Amino acid sequence: MTQFNFLTDVLVTIDHMNNPSLIDRATAPLITALLLAGCLVISPSSLAQESKEEIKAARCSAIFTMLAEALPEDPDTMVFQRFIRLFNELYLQEKKERTGSANAEDGESRRAFLLKEFRETYASREGALKEEVVLCGAWGDAYLAQGDNVTHVPVIPKLIPASVRQKYEALAAEGWSRWLK
Repeated sequence: MTQFNFLTDVLVTIDHMNNPSLIDRATAPLITALLLAGCLVISPSSLAQESKEEIKAARCSAIFTMLAEALPEDPDTMVFQRFIRLFNELYLQEKKERTGSANAEDGESRRAFLLKEFRETYASREGALKEEVVLCGAWGDAYLAQGDNVTHVPVIPKLIPASVRQKYEALAAEGWSRWLK
């Protein structure tokens, strides 16, 4: 119904432009420009927003980058590196599905943007960013459960076992404090 009303308004506006009064002659160029701008703004590419998986994969790739940089001596550093790759690949796959193309540079620039965001907003979002480490860790562990041959993208976990939560809460506390220095 809304689309029909919008189209009716556009057609009425176009009709007024074909039969303009004195006031309409002055506003016709503005109306034309606004209609064209509206077509550009409401294009299919702008309506295609990042999927939940695309957003979380990019954020998890950045979070494991932070952990790898902050905790290079941690026994799980190789696991962090694997998670960075897995989540980056998922991000690029999701982006390619949405936009038709994606390359390594897209993943690197998105990750760099997120790392900058983390630095700038950590003070006001400390709890949320620590919880994000836990969520990404649990999601990454679901990948690890598949072994070396990943056959499917695990579901983003909603319930996180206490042992997993404790492990990643400890990594988050130490990782964020070191990384932000």
